[in-house]
Amino acid sequence: MKSLSFMRHAESDPNYIHGNDFDRPTKKSGLKMTQICAEHLKKNNIRYDLLFCSPALRTKQTSSYFLSVMNLKTIEVIYDYNLYEGCSENFLLRVRNLTKYQDILVVTHEPQILFFKDFFLSKTDFWAKTKDLGIVTSSVFSINFDIYMWNEINESNVQSYKFLDPKLL
Repeated sequence: MKSLSFMRHAESDPNYIHGNDFDRPTKKSGLKMTQICAEHLKKNNIRYDLLFCSPALRTKQTSSYFLSVMNLKTIEVIYDYNLYEGCSENFLLRVRNLTKYQDILVVTHEPQILFFKDFFLSKTDFWAKTKDLGIVTSSVFSINFDIYMWNEINESNVQSYKFLDPKLL
């Protein structure tokens, strides 16, 4: 079994006017929500062995803070422009080419997370519970797959999912 988890970046500063969207930072209160999710996952012995991250400032800040709270200092981090530019299909091709790793975390934006949720779950029995799910900032949406290799990943081998909303923890 392998898991692919998606974390939406921490709430960003809506008053940031000194640059473009790519350089928008997180709010300190947004990182508090990231801390809540990270502490919950750590307490429940959830670990990741690879992290993909959008190269935008707010996702870098979120992932760095998340990894420090989780005490995952040696995890490999890959910055992928497909996660910022919205090229979800190219990102999936990259995942399918992985030959190792069990549990992958992806720190990214909306609407990419909704794309992955819809892509993997819309033809499953989980769809009724997830179709209207709102992916709030700092939340984590995980999909478990009954596969041995990442090149087997598709909607037909989804085994389960979990959603963590930091406001409900």
